Amino acid sequence: METATLSKKAQAEQERESARAYLLSILNKQKTPTLYTNLKHVSSSGMSRDMKVLAVVDGEIIDVTYYVGKLDIGTIKERNGQRVIRVGGCGMDMGFHVVYSVSAVLYGYEDRGAYTIRHEWI
Repeated sequence: METATLSKKAQAEQERESARAYLLSILNKQKTPTLYTNLKHVSSSGMSRDMKVLAVVDGEIIDVTYYVGKLDIGTIKERNGQRVIRVGGCGMDMGFHVVYSVSAVLYGYEDRGAYTIRHEWI
């Protein structure tokens, strides 16, 4: 008997939906949904940044970088033994860009849904 295997595209979509559900469950526990970004590295050209994305739930800091990366916002990388998300670009607050993008994926653009999640730097 053979087991059905998912295509890479179907597996990526399944991981994306799983990450989306997990992030929504974390953010719905917060009175004011907030994600914190922590800058770990800026490339020598200044065109990309590596950062961690964190959330505080019930007084506990949770690293949600992996789940944000699964939403196709930046690229998940390993840096000095830590998981980070790499985003390209310059000339704007890239931490805000990451949180705004997460909010848009989770809540949409209608009725200012992309501004639902607050952003703070650590």
